[in-house]
Amino acid sequence: MIVMKFGGTSNKDAHAISNVAEIIRAHRGRNPVVVISAIAQATNMLERAGRAAENGDTAEARKVIEELFERHFAILDALIHDKARRSELECYMKTSFDELSSLIQGVAIVRECTPRTTDAFCSYGELLSSRLVAATLLETGTGSQWLDTRDFMVTDDHYTSALPVMDQIRERLEPLVRRAQESHLIPVTQGFIGVTSAGIRTTMGRESSDYSASIIGAVLKAEEIQIWTDVDGVLTADPGVVPGAKKVRELSFGQAFDISYFGAKVLHPHTMLPAIEQNIPVRIYNSRNPRSTGTLVTGSLDQKRSMIKSISYKKGIVLASITPHRRSGQYMFWDQVFNILTKYNIPVYLVGTSDIKIILALEAKYLSENLTSDLSGIGNLHVCGERGLITLVGEAIASSGTIPAQIFRALEGNPVSLFSFGASPSSINIVVEERSVENSVRRLHDEFFAADRGSDVFEAVSG
Repeated sequence: MIVMKFGGTSNKDAHAISNVAEIIRAHRGRNPVVVISAIAQATNMLERAGRAAENGDTAEARKVIEELFERHFAILDALIHDKARRSELECYMKTSFDELSSLIQGVAIVRECTPRTTDAFCSYGELLSSRLVAATLLETGTGSQWLDTRDFMVTDDHYTSALPVMDQIRERLEPLVRRAQESHLIPVTQGFIGVTSAGIRTTMGRESSDYSASIIGAVLKAEEIQIWTDVDGVLTADPGVVPGAKKVRELSFGQAFDISYFGAKVLHPHTMLPAIEQNIPVRIYNSRNPRSTGTLVTGSLDQKRSMIKSISYKKGIVLASITPHRRSGQYMFWDQVFNILTKYNIPVYLVGTSDIKIILALEAKYLSENLTSDLSGIGNLHVCGERGLITLVGEAIASSGTIPAQIFRALEGNPVSLFSFGASPSSINIVVEERSVENSVRRLHDEFFAADRGSDVFEAVSG
């Protein structure tokens, strides 16, 4: 059994969904369970409708969902021709539209779109797209069964960032998949969305369909989890910044986690966690180029030499440095700082410490008035904005005697605000001025990848 997840760009229109159905059919001998994301930009549109309703602009909110449903009806018109199947889908889509219209009216009345309500809006993207994919498979003679995550993907009630309840998912999902496969049907379900034990829709965070696929793969003990996206795999850098970026053939779980956590968009960071627990390999494929070998992410690699494999980056970073008002003990000060971060659930990418100072690298969007007020209450707070975080990920980095020197040689003349080496065996982190991020990435890429590093590790990206 394998799990196949298809992202929004893979499902964006009728041609793309037809291609997805063809890829699924090619793998049906491996008993696939299919996880579908919303069509491209659908979640953004649903969030925009919620915000418009919150502002009382019901006309704009309704216009947005009308545009979204026009795209879904266009896919239906192009792909679904069986009269009964078409009628069933039309009814489902019209009912969904009416439900969203009622939701818009309710939000407009109270002028508040809570996280719970946001999840209610966003759930429709995956529900609609997965219905279309399941119907397209049936239309082409491939047996499929649509599974609603409401029936198995149990989460907690932390809306917009819910966490799975694995025992309950396992108990509910296994019999559903078993019955479908015994009837020679391919299960098709949704990524991103779940449900509380009380039956209320949740989502597990933006771009978390990869995570959903990994949860399903771990619960079912799949032999492989496949993530189908719009690039050939994990690349040595963002091809929009480095046109000559190459594909990485293999990564370890830890390397893939670091790449995704520190900025690369190809995987959701949480994807690795269930896969690691069950030691299930993850493969990243390109739905536009299904013959590509992709990137394999696995628990063990034969490569032992120190090397950089990929460079990712994240903009919108600030450095917040806090010096205590009075010296009351190093550990007491640290405790105060981290208690405040925990209070506001703030993710921090890097931490630098001295005897009396802590420097935090975090996203600017988290630097709220309440957070800065609390931090200023325990120390002198200084914020340096407009920074970017660059992360180099690779093999045996911490034991390398040459990689740090290469980094500073490549970045000569570009000020480095913070440098972290040794905390992770597979990554090095650098904070630079935001305006120099792209140039720094290109210079680092030239330093580490200009020479051919060997076809056993890297591969040219197909045209």
